[in-house]
Amino acid sequence: MHQNIYEILERFIAGSTLSVADIKELKRLFAEKGRKDEVSRWLTDNWDAALTDDIEISYEGLKQKIREYENQHKTESVFFRHAIRFSRYYQRVAAVLFIPLILGLSLYLFFSSSSGSENFYISEASPGQKAKLELPDGSRVWLNSGSSIKYSSEFDKKDRTVELKGEAFFDVHKNTGKPFLVHTRFLDVKVTGTRFNVNAYDDEPVVETALVEGKVNLLLKDQNKEFKLTPGNVLSYSKASCEIYSHVLNEEATISWKDNRLIFINDDFSKLVRKIEKWYNVEVVYNPEDFKNNKLTVKLLEGEQLSKLLEIIETAIGSKCTIRKNKIYITKN
Repeated sequence: MHQNIYEILERFIAGSTLSVADIKELKRLFAEKGRKDEVSRWLTDNWDAALTDDIEISYEGLKQKIREYENQHKTESVFFRHAIRFSRYYQRVAAVLFIPLILGLSLYLFFSSSSGSENFYISEASPGQKAKLELPDGSRVWLNSGSSIKYSSEFDKKDRTVELKGEAFFDVHKNTGKPFLVHTRFLDVKVTGTRFNVNAYDDEPVVETALVEGKVNLLLKDQNKEFKLTPGNVLSYSKASCEIYSHVLNEEATISWKDNRLIFINDDFSKLVRKIEKWYNVEVVYNPEDFKNNKLTVKLLEGEQLSKLLEIIETAIGSKCTIRKNKIYITKN
């Protein structure tokens, strides 16, 4: 590989800003036939030394990130910093790229306080991707597809507050003097040090908080009621009925997404479809009436392709799955 390309690739993976000429060089490299093996060998030989903790990247993943970087720098209207590494004064970010899913973390910075002394950050996992980051207090967060958290540059100085959209798993560093607070649209989660999952997607009918270990208090905003959650349980809030109920946690089904495993445990078909759309960043077209009585239990191993899942669906419920561009059409036989 040409030395100049090698240097550009290394700078890109390290999070450095690239020039237009640099991007053109990288695009030329990935456009050339027969270069995939060469680039893949370079990644295998060098990524461990070139990258920060917990980062692994494939040829296709790198190619996609280059496209994203170019598009973001063409269209962004707010300050955006391409970074796998971000300022260690505020946080250390660890982003892990899985196959076949590309895991990506975008970091946005904007100013909102009148004094100009406080900044806010948004860490985001793009649709079809996942992300992992470490907050300034040492707490770790895994973001599911299409999810984001927002937090202040004052995080861990006065308090530990984040705002969540979508789904995230939290491994919170214990600090009894500074509770960790997760704001969502319908409820808030308050902890001191614990491991828990919050599913607060806008398109889901319920908001779920699953507690693996520790202690969690939940505050319903519309009712001003507080609930305590014990380890090994899930508390669900129905958006339609405003009712709250709990059930025993199936950790494998609820939290396996952060380990890049897609698992359905007796899921109704509509829930299965929503998971597929988020996981693979596709649109599923089907007639809900045809599948209203179907439930599925499926466990996919890490790295198994969408085609494998569709084969299982076809066999299990007697259907036909067709992929056209970014849409999956599922019909009953």
